[in-house]
Amino acid sequence: MSLTLTRPYDINSCVRSLPARVFFAILLWMLWLSSAAAESLATVNLDIPPGKWKSIRLKNLPRDAVVAVQVVSNGGVAVAFLDSRDHQDFSRTSRPLFLGRLEKRVSFAVSIPAKGDYFVVLDNRSGQEPRAVTVMVRAARASTNQARSAKEILSRFEQQLHQIFVFDPFPTGVKQCGRPKAFAGTSGIFLCAEYVHYLYDVLKDQKRTKDALSFSLFHEAARALLSKWNHPFSANEEMADEFATVLMIMVNQKSRVFATAEYFIKNPSASETLLKLFGDGPHPLSVQRARNILSWARDPQLARKWQKVLVPHMQTALLRRLQHQPTPWTDLSLVENELLQRSSRSKTAI
Repeated sequence: MSLTLTRPYDINSCVRSLPARVFFAILLWMLWLSSAAAESLATVNLDIPPGKWKSIRLKNLPRDAVVAVQVVSNGGVAVAFLDSRDHQDFSRTSRPLFLGRLEKRVSFAVSIPAKGDYFVVLDNRSGQEPRAVTVMVRAARASTNQARSAKEILSRFEQQLHQIFVFDPFPTGVKQCGRPKAFAGTSGIFLCAEYVHYLYDVLKDQKRTKDALSFSLFHEAARALLSKWNHPFSANEEMADEFATVLMIMVNQKSRVFATAEYFIKNPSASETLLKLFGDGPHPLSVQRARNILSWARDPQLARKWQKVLVPHMQTALLRRLQHQPTPWTDLSLVENELLQRSSRSKTAI
């Protein structure tokens, strides 16, 4: 999929092509697991007596397949994901692919290291009460080409930002992080494949997932840009939220900002579920952060207020275009003053 601008540095082309194509393409790749309904392996209801354990066998899984598991129980039970060898004596296994304990619900995803049979084990041996458990398992084959495409798309996202702003390049990519995590590392934008799976699993809607993912990616881009520009509040997550809101307004994604913020405000249980999965990180949104974002998005002057920060980092060609074709958020005096300063510096250098 090409993300080339129809005209170089055309802000109107940027606002059309940057977010819409990037996030549509990412979601096509990242939702392959959720859309692979034909490869659904199991939805099983189990009753596990106290002092007992049961397992579900997943036959002949291919290497590098990704398996997503959701377990719902009426009480505490241990959960493990094991290969055939470990399943023979799972109480002594030292390296399960997954091992955890839930009270009501747990979700996880694993990448299959070698072709063979695998087992989801439900262990109630330490329990005093019977447990009613529902296990939902989905799997899809990994695709090197799909993974490569997703990484290329994120790289193009960064390249498109270069059409708007001046900054040193930062690395991008998609990773299997192996646990509920949104982004890996702090030196660039490395999206965890599990993040989209869990988002979709909780939100259960492709549009809502795309909206939430969009804001998360813009938040990471905002954080990376503020750091590159040595902004004094680059480590402040609230500042990154506000800047992400500004960026999305500037590239005509205001409707996604509203949709994401309003959804989490109206559905606090979804926010709480995701926050329990992902801990205290900036992804996904808490209800309070969603309220802040909605308040910023409703301010018609928000993007314009940020121009003092952004104009000094805008590409010269873009500033010239904004001078002749100003947008609603353009501060023309700032643009013209910045162009004069750059022209003066250029003459001095000569």
